This record gives sequence, C-alpha cells and structure tokens, in this order.
Amino acid sequence: MQKLRIALGFSIAFIAVWIAAFTYIKFFPENPFPDYTKDVGKVSIVATIYPLAWLASDLDPSATITTIVGPGIEPHDFSPTIDDGKTMEDAELLIVNRMVDEWVMDAIADRKGQTVSVMEMLGFPSLEDPHVWLDPILAQQIVKDIGHQLEIFDPTNTEIIRENVLKKITILQGIDDRYRLGLASCSIPEIVSSHDAFGFLAKRYGFTVHSIAGLSPEDEPSPSKLVELTDLIRSHHITTVFFEELASPALAKTLADETGAKTDVLDAIESLSSEESERLEYPGIMEKNLAKLKAAMVCTE
Repeated sequence: MQKLRIALGFSIAFIAVWIAAFTYIKFFPENPFPDYTKDVGKVSIVATIYPLAWLASDLDPSATITTIVGPGIEPHDFSPTIDDGKTMEDAELLIVNRMVDEWVMDAIADRKGQTVSVMEMLGFPSLEDPHVWLDPILAQQIVKDIGHQLEIFDPTNTEIIRENVLKKITILQGIDDRYRLGLASCSIPEIVSSHDAFGFLAKRYGFTVHSIAGLSPEDEPSPSKLVELTDLIRSHHITTVFFEELASPALAKTLADETGAKTDVLDAIESLSSEESERLEYPGIMEKNLAKLKAAMVCTE
C-alpha cells in the first residue's frame, strides 16, 4: 500500500509539471527559452565591398560587420550566392555602392531593412564612376551618414559612435592633407591607368587620368584607342602606365613597351588584393598610392 501511494504521488507530480509546461507553451509560444547563441544587442552591418566595410568599421562597439565580396575578388562581375543573398536580406543595416555592385539590387529585391546607397547619399544616383571612396572628402561624408544610421539603431551608444566617427574623419582628413601637399606641384600631372577608377581622386587633387579600359577592368579598348594613348604617352611624356592587381596587366605592359614608359600597380581598393593590402588596409593603401602618384607625375613638395 505504501509503495502504491508513493507511485501515485510521483504520477500526480509528473502530470502537474506536464500540464504547467503545456500551459506555458500554449500561452507563450514564441521562443519560451532564450537563444544564447545569438549576439544579443549587436547591430548587424553588411557591406557589399571592402572600402564600405572599412568606412563603417570601428564606429559602433556593438556592431558586427560582414563583407560580401571577399579578398582577391573583383566586385564588378561578382555573383552572390544564395547564402550571400540571405546575409544581405537579414542585415539590420546594408551598405551598398549600387554601381560597382549592381548585382546587389536583384539579390535584395524583397529586403525590408534599412539600406544605405552611398552613391545616392552623395547625390550621384546616375553617375557612371562608382569609386567615390578614393576621394577622402567624400569618404568622410559616407562615414558621417553611416554614423547617423548607427545612432538610430543603437541610441545607447550615441556618444561613443560620435566620438568614433570623429576619429575616422580625422584619419581621412589626414590622408586628404597629405595628398593636397604631395600633389600640389607636379611636372607631369597626368597618368594612364588600365581601369577608369580614379576620376574622383584626380578631380579632387587636380590631375588627369587617361584610362585604357572603361569602368570595368574587363572592358576592352578599341585599336584606335590604343593608338591614341600611345601618341598621348609619347607627346605628353607620361612616365607610368598603371594597372591593378585584380586585372590583367597585358595592355598596360603593351603600351609601356611601345612608348618606353614604365608600369606600376595603382590600387583602386575595390577589394583587398594581397596579404600586404590586408595588412595596410584603406589608409595604408591610400598612402602607398600617393607615393606612386608623386613618383609618376614628378611631384615636389
């Protein structure tokens, strides 16, 4: 009899616990137990390309940043995977260029979250040249806008975000100061580049870029274009034909061989193209570009 009472007691207790659990799940069905595997309080930022990710980095301590186009990959002809599409769809803040990454618009057709298009934000919705990050002054404006968006997502960190925005603007202003000083007096203020990527940089600092190809490194110039550039290099005494690590140097080397000019790499910073680039990051690559431009255009301070 005693054993029967104990067994009956256990059964009643078990039934009571089961009823309580059932009642809780019925009336509170959405995630009854917290998921501690997620980054609680983190703002998820996704940038399509490296320069936008760098501009957004170190602004909000509560943010995580993912870059879609990885190192060593040319972004113009990039094709996002299904996982890339989901990553962009799920981001709280998505930062796009909208021209160098035209593929993004199809990938996020159903996206509901906040998206920042830097070309539209800067007032260039239909401009062909997308390489705005190579102008440190325009880059400052991008940082300010991203910071403003982060303040909306993470108001508790507003003061820290504003401090970090100022720190990054200081870095960019320092780059601008060195470019202005370094390129103020150049004997040959012209270069030839394989890719039409340096228009904003040239406009800001008063030199001319003659491109072999178009806005994409894969564009092919016509034979008449090559003849024109050959004559230009000779008559204007242009010293250097630049190419990019992520594009073929064949045409640049052909022009250089034909004219006696030399070749060198000028980085458009569309993606981190080498281990050295990953170490230098945006500021270091901009400084390296400056040194090469000063040498090519025979500049004196």
